[in-house]
Amino acid sequence: MKLRLLSLMVAAAVAAGPAIAVVLPTVSPSGVPAFNEEMLSPEFWIRRAPAANTVLLDARQTAEQRRRVYGPQGGLFDLTAIPPALSQAQIATWVKEAEQSPVKLAVDEAGQPVSEALLQSLRQNTAVERVPPTVPARHGLSVRRTALRTLPSERAFYASGDNRDYESLTGGILFPGEAVIVAHESADQQWLLVFSTQGPGWVKRSDIGIGAAETVFGYTKAQPGRVVTGDQVRTVFTPEAPQVSQLDLDMGVSLPDAEVLPGETVNGAGTYASWAVRLPVRQPDGSLAFNNALLRRTADTAPGYLPLTRANIIRQSFKFLGERYGWGHQFNARDCSGLTGEVYRSMGVILPPNAGLQGSSASLNHRLFSADDSHAARVKALSQAEVGDLVVVPGHVLMIIGHVNGQPYVIQDVPYAVFKDPASGQLRKTKLNQVSVTPLLPLYADDNTLYVDAMTSLVHVARQPRP
Repeated sequence: MKLRLLSLMVAAAVAAGPAIAVVLPTVSPSGVPAFNEEMLSPEFWIRRAPAANTVLLDARQTAEQRRRVYGPQGGLFDLTAIPPALSQAQIATWVKEAEQSPVKLAVDEAGQPVSEALLQSLRQNTAVERVPPTVPARHGLSVRRTALRTLPSERAFYASGDNRDYESLTGGILFPGEAVIVAHESADQQWLLVFSTQGPGWVKRSDIGIGAAETVFGYTKAQPGRVVTGDQVRTVFTPEAPQVSQLDLDMGVSLPDAEVLPGETVNGAGTYASWAVRLPVRQPDGSLAFNNALLRRTADTAPGYLPLTRANIIRQSFKFLGERYGWGHQFNARDCSGLTGEVYRSMGVILPPNAGLQGSSASLNHRLFSADDSHAARVKALSQAEVGDLVVVPGHVLMIIGHVNGQPYVIQDVPYAVFKDPASGQLRKTKLNQVSVTPLLPLYADDNTLYVDAMTSLVHVARQPRP
């Protein structure tokens, strides 16, 4: 068995590109196995990547992927297919679906147990009993980075008092300019039940501008003028237009150009040293409007999606290195599937919002694994994995960035690195809680199962899906 694994690791080194041997400590001082600090540089991995600057999918192919992800089994919903009238039953179903969360709602912010009375009061704010037989579907755009919630409340709840990394009502994120169907409002009128491309959730009313369907979809389908290619950038500060002042824009957010004449000012500032873009804003009456805003030319943006190359996959993912883990995009950050999703979005590929859907989306090329696949078969598949491939295990996704000494390495947004300490033979848990670079083969998904044996899907994002 050991000889077989050794041969597979040698094959991996050859397949991965230049076989540059690296002397590594068994466990680094940081508590990560088979790791040194050179690995924290994107250039370390780009040098090892074969044909690092070759375009893997061209603009036509990435546009086709974006079309497929909204199709059958793609993982995202096509909002243009939502009917103009919503039934009471449909809205009630969305309320129920929105409440589903993998994080148990057990204790509140103070660590006190959640009573049945408190839970019922949270549910009463959904006002589902007030929904009339038929409701016209309204359309809106998010005007800032805003949380999707499973219930209409800002209160924080957790599965236990000693783990605040996973908040129970966190349901996802909307970035500025994302379209939603507005279906219902909460009893306190502070929240809207929306249906986004990710599904249903509750959003603060103040974060949505409501407008005509053609206006909303016209904005989302506009040609990208600037695409955010940094981890996060901000619009230029402006007291003249506070709604678009210092607005957070995450990697992959695309904004249409503003129609500005040469020499014309935007919000009291000239445009020659900035990029003028168009952003949605909410009027005092809740209606949708648009304001021009500026992005500094020095901000990390591009005039369209970046080319999908191995070098860009590595560079983009490393821009998040060290960012705090943020379940469901908490803490102004992102989680494992947010990391992979934002990296690929900056290159024109749209991934579904969670690990499971990324591993099964019909818009992507993937190999599925089951209990019938042996450990050796899994290691062989990983030895042939390419830069940018996604390794999906239940509840988590990791991205291949290359091979060292025949071993696959990943970048991942993860709470812990769990591995067997060579000195003691016991499991060791190193707290990471951030975007990290680690080897893949030594790591455990839980106390008993290696990641490689828990793998359910190996996603080849940069390949065309099988017919």
